[in-house]
Order: sequence, then C-alpha cells, then structure tokens
Amino acid sequence: MSTSESAAPAEQPLASEESPAVEPREPIVRETEREVVLQRSVRFGRILLVGAIIGAVLGVAVSFAYPVAEDAEYTINQVVGFMLFIGAAAGFVAAALLSLILSLVARRNRGTGVAIQADVR
Repeated sequence: MSTSESAAPAEQPLASEESPAVEPREPIVRETEREVVLQRSVRFGRILLVGAIIGAVLGVAVSFAYPVAEDAEYTINQVVGFMLFIGAAAGFVAAALLSLILSLVARRNRGTGVAIQADVR
C-alpha cells in the first residue's frame, strides 16, 4: 500500500443525485368560522400607576405651598416625603375608583363578530 493510493479519495455519488426529486405537497387548509363575543376592558395597572404618580406629584406640590415654622420639630424634607406617600396613596385610591367606573361603562359595549380559525397541515 503506497501513500498515493491511500490519499486518493474514493469517488462516491452525491446524495442529491441518488434520491428521486421530492415534489412539494400542497398544504391542507381547514377553516372554521365561529361566532365570538367582543368586549372592551380596562387596563387597571396602567390607570393605577398613573393615578399614584399624579397623586405623588400633587402631594409634593402641596407640601411646598405651605412654609414650615422655624421652631417646628420637622424639616421640609420630612414633610415632602410624608406628603409624597400620602399623595400617592390618595391618587391610587382615586384611580382605582375611576377604573372601576370605566370598567362598568366599558362592559356595556359588547358586540359579536365572526372569527375564522385556519388550521394548516
């Protein structure tokens, strides 16, 4: 066995030449129509977050509106922090009530529609 015989690659036909051509199959599509009920809904999380932020900003604004007495046992920073939390809580509660009212109003607007479900195989 010489090195020239072992180095020569054996000729093999390519895999694509051996296999017959595969024809693409047409997909089978089955469509089903169903009647569905459409109902609007309120995004509670966003409304509550915006209400808390607006309440906090208003609480801070109110705390700067009134001066702190010279002989008081608290500083303006303590008043601002306290009013920030109180304002955020009040804004959260107000936004929760608003979102409940909006949810009741949105629930009245119902409708029906036709949904087409396509199943492809």
